Amino acid sequence: MTHPEPLQLVSPPRPVPELFAALRSWEPSGLDRWVVAADHSVRLPLTTEETRLLAARVDTLELSPPEFERIIALIGVTLGLDYRRKLTVGKTIYGKDREVDVLFRDARNGNRLAVEAKYQRVTGTADEKLPYAMLNLTTLPLPGVIVYGGGGFHQGALHWLCANTRATDIARLSEWLTVFFAL
Repeated sequence: MTHPEPLQLVSPPRPVPELFAALRSWEPSGLDRWVVAADHSVRLPLTTEETRLLAARVDTLELSPPEFERIIALIGVTLGLDYRRKLTVGKTIYGKDREVDVLFRDARNGNRLAVEAKYQRVTGTADEKLPYAMLNLTTLPLPGVIVYGGGGFHQGALHWLCANTRATDIARLSEWLTVFFAL
């Protein structure tokens, strides 16, 4: 006796190269207005599962900083968070205008979170800028977090980031946002 195969209600995720191509071709908007997660006319290039899969593989991909920020925005919007990108919010520790990479908003209560994206594919100097980025979080008029990825950070920098409650790896961002916004 053979058992019938279970009905699959959701398509399996596409291969990573297809996900990456879909991400690259997506125009995420959000530069001049909020992208509202509940707006069903907003077309997302990846499903929630595909977004998490791509985030988990970031260290193996060659991304540009805007592509890294797109993954961050996708993670938030698939959780039901609204977002804006490249928004001036407050000042840096040196008094210059501060541009946040992604700003999330919880439509249930208006709570917001600023995201500083740090992507480094190969070893370099980006990890030397992390303390400056962390200090700048303290000048924001709202909570903020550093989201990092790429696999090119020095182990000492990763240790320092992991010990900080205002930083998370892109692969763990979904869980971090879920806890932060009590989703």
